[in-house]
Amino acid sequence: MKLSTKDRESFRAVLESKRAELLRAHGQNIAAATELEEESLPDAMDVATRATGEGELLGLARQERELLAEIEMALSKLDAGTYGVSELSGRPIPIARLRAIPWARLTTEEEERRERQS
Repeated sequence: MKLSTKDRESFRAVLESKRAELLRAHGQNIAAATELEEESLPDAMDVATRATGEGELLGLARQERELLAEIEMALSKLDAGTYGVSELSGRPIPIARLRAIPWARLTTEEEERRERQS
């Protein structure tokens, strides 16, 4: 499947928008984690609560970084002309899947097979 110019432009816009959204959220989460870290809390319960909050924020930040890397890879593939092609089989990724998950690297069947094997 060869993507039309219109499709490529559309996917690029979606990916760039999601990237900007993630960068904003990532910055906010890092700022919130830093703020939690700097708070002085008087008792052990507050310390435990703060540690839990920091852990959740840092876990979220890790997920955001991973998704950001996937989006950057998809944008690179758009530039290289390989966007929408499975990394595993070289088969086209259906447009419906790309619309649902614009950073998809495998077809649905390949992804499901990989998840079952993990």
